[in-house]
Amino acid sequence: MWSSLALSLREGLEASLIIGIILAHVTKIGRKDLKYSVFIGAAAGLIFSLVFGFIGFNEAKELEEESEEIFEGVMMLLAAGLIAYFILWLHRNKEMTSSVTSKISRSSSKWGLIVLAFLSVFREGTELIIFNLTQVNQHASSIVFGSISGILLAIVITYILFKTAIKLNLWIIFKALGIFLIFIGGELCGEGLVKLFEAGGEPLEIIGFSVFTVASLYLFFQTELKKLRVRKQKSAS
Repeated sequence: MWSSLALSLREGLEASLIIGIILAHVTKIGRKDLKYSVFIGAAAGLIFSLVFGFIGFNEAKELEEESEEIFEGVMMLLAAGLIAYFILWLHRNKEMTSSVTSKISRSSSKWGLIVLAFLSVFREGTELIIFNLTQVNQHASSIVFGSISGILLAIVITYILFKTAIKLNLWIIFKALGIFLIFIGGELCGEGLVKLFEAGGEPLEIIGFSVFTVASLYLFFQTELKKLRVRKQKSAS
């Protein structure tokens, strides 16, 4: 449940922040009429995500045991890859607002904003579904509860950011989530390899976990490590 909560919080937070930034931007430029386009796109993205998830889970449940193991293994490695992508994204995109507003400027029409909002929500929804498909053997209730809790928490955080005077440091939130997700990604990577290459057993799982975790942590803290090296060089000189 906790992994579902953390993953849905991260995906929900990014999607809701993007939608919030789009809405704030169209309001700022005096185009409140475009808000409906954003809502339509976001709603469509949510609906398509739910349909995709429903189909995906139903198909996964119908798989035979051997095929299910392969399916879970592939989904685990794919989910680990998505976490690695998130780490890379976080490393390269420290300013989400400027990134989103630049996309808005290229999609200022109603249909452009519908597509932008749709893709923003559908992408995050699809990623969350892929994460949850790695847990098809678990109780559906725990997955659903964790996912809904994470999404609701993401909405609350976004509301606080945009509608109240309370200031939250999103960078710290994403950093904390990132560290937690790195270890989840390492676990998924190790377990996924074992499901696909059962003969590897525990040693393969440990190798997969270690390689993913160490590489991700290095990338995650690369900026801080560079700053530390610079400080040491300055103090030495």
